[in-house]
Amino acid sequence: MADARSVILHEYPTSPFAEKVRLALKLKNLAYSRVEIPVIMPRPDLMPLTGGYRRTPVMQIGADIYCDTAIILRELETRFATVSLRTPGQEGLSQMVAGWTDGRWFQSSVAVIFGAIGDSVPDAFKKDREELSGRPFDTEAMKQVAPMMRDQWRARLMLLEERLQAGRGAGAGNYLIGAKPGFVDVHAYMNVWFMMNTLPDFANTCLEAAPLTRAWYDRLTEAEGQEPETISSRAALDIAKPAAPRLVMASTVNEPQGFAPGETVAVAPDDYGQVWVEGELVHADAQRIVLQRTSPEAETIHVHFPRAGFLVRRA
Repeated sequence: MADARSVILHEYPTSPFAEKVRLALKLKNLAYSRVEIPVIMPRPDLMPLTGGYRRTPVMQIGADIYCDTAIILRELETRFATVSLRTPGQEGLSQMVAGWTDGRWFQSSVAVIFGAIGDSVPDAFKKDREELSGRPFDTEAMKQVAPMMRDQWRARLMLLEERLQAGRGAGAGNYLIGAKPGFVDVHAYMNVWFMMNTLPDFANTCLEAAPLTRAWYDRLTEAEGQEPETISSRAALDIAKPAAPRLVMASTVNEPQGFAPGETVAVAPDDYGQVWVEGELVHADAQRIVLQRTSPEAETIHVHFPRAGFLVRRA
């Protein structure tokens, strides 16, 4: 039964970014609960927790809310380090890789996938994604660029094959960095999973020329972890309301904008889904910013964001 100590993942099954976190939870063999949120807005029980942040996934532990996979994975590693996904000697590398997988490679995945299935996508989904991205959901444009994006997608996939080939030559090629899975694998896995679960014929054709990547993908897919308990969005909100956020020392460290604890600031992604979440600044450093928010539905919560990829301004 989920409580204020439980890891609660707010997600939906087809989200490739949620799959990153699901894979990390499996590899770390962590128990967790899940809330299946709608693929499109509204999400009335989640918004009081996030302050309006609307990207997927969101992680909750009691009254602490973690927005974006970067801060979710960092927090899971900090709290549950017994099975570590950090690769010694490669610190920082995984987040650099994430910038590539979540950016250029994901963009080509979207173009290939929706260039193929865009005509069957419901209008409500298109409208929602237009609001999220701030751009038209232009299926005709995606169709036109899809052949070129298929080339781009395959080229990026083959970089994994080159890495695995080089690792095998060094005697440790089961995963991208060494003999054990780590965060680099978690990030790189996302786009392959997304394509395999949406356009499997195309993905399998590409993988025919990448046998090491196929074996790597299969190993990660077959990893065994704990089955999550599914709870309602209302139950998650009820868990947050009486809980107290984890104690965080109020501080700022070398802040370029001169922020101080107690100021009201606003945070938003720097690319899409740019909803500004306002709150009282609790803590800020080079990798994390924590806001305190209050609402009738959730009372006092702390909302955590990564710094890289997020904008911060005085409200």
